[in-house]
Amino acid sequence: MNRRHFLATALAAVPLSAKGWTEMFAPQELAFLVVGDWGTGGALQRRVAASMLKVARKSNATFVVSTGDNIYPNGVTSAADPQWKTKFEKIYAELGLPWWAALGNHDHRGEPDAQIAYANVNPLWNMPGRTWRQNLNVDAVTKLAILALDTTPMVQGASQWRDQLAWLDRSLSEEPASLKVVVGHHPLRSYGHYGDTQILVKNLKPLLDKHSVQAYLCGHEHDMQLIRDPGDRFACLVSGGGGGERPSRPGPNTELSYTGGGFALMRARGAELSVEMFDSYGLSRGRYEL
Repeated sequence: MNRRHFLATALAAVPLSAKGWTEMFAPQELAFLVVGDWGTGGALQRRVAASMLKVARKSNATFVVSTGDNIYPNGVTSAADPQWKTKFEKIYAELGLPWWAALGNHDHRGEPDAQIAYANVNPLWNMPGRTWRQNLNVDAVTKLAILALDTTPMVQGASQWRDQLAWLDRSLSEEPASLKVVVGHHPLRSYGHYGDTQILVKNLKPLLDKHSVQAYLCGHEHDMQLIRDPGDRFACLVSGGGGGERPSRPGPNTELSYTGGGFALMRARGAELSVEMFDSYGLSRGRYEL
């Protein structure tokens, strides 16, 4: 059998449906949700959670990244704090996805290490430490690395905050993944209530640029923003609309900005990373390549 006849025979055996063709030839995709500032227990949090469920099912998202302020107003006191049930478990029960969470400033009002310990209670909750690193397979050759910081001590100028930056620099230097994102609660770039966080611009930005990080994911602002500063080699995604809302506005380098609650869907497909942003009703506000 010559090569042309073999190829024709092989293709004839392929299902002609779009689904069959897609399954055989489309590259694999890793999809996950990004949400922050969510743990209020209120109506907006519940509406966003319902929309997250809808988008997760449609996109086949496999986990959630939290950008911090996980429990309002004062964090939790222990891994057995009843707020875990009222502000996390009951609200996201149907979603049923693993969470990878960073700490926010409101989490520091309670006992931050109790959020680390909660992973021993709930297998869907992941916070290996105040900083952590997770590697995921996108396809047979592509990996995505997610590295989380605890930005509250950095912003407050607490002792040894530079140790986190040393850890991040070392970790990114050793990181073989072609796709890299860093998570922290406070925004490096923002046109919202707080604006840019200057200590992060001065100290974190150079590391993100140096190591070709694709995106910095954050919250703190109770809005949704995608910012591409021409002086940065990375995009800044503010996803802080999980449970509250605050007026927002666009700036010179804004790709998208809105308030009223929301979350993001990130997709890694081959060597490409994209983000799609949704409002609290699950309506897409735009999709962007990063």
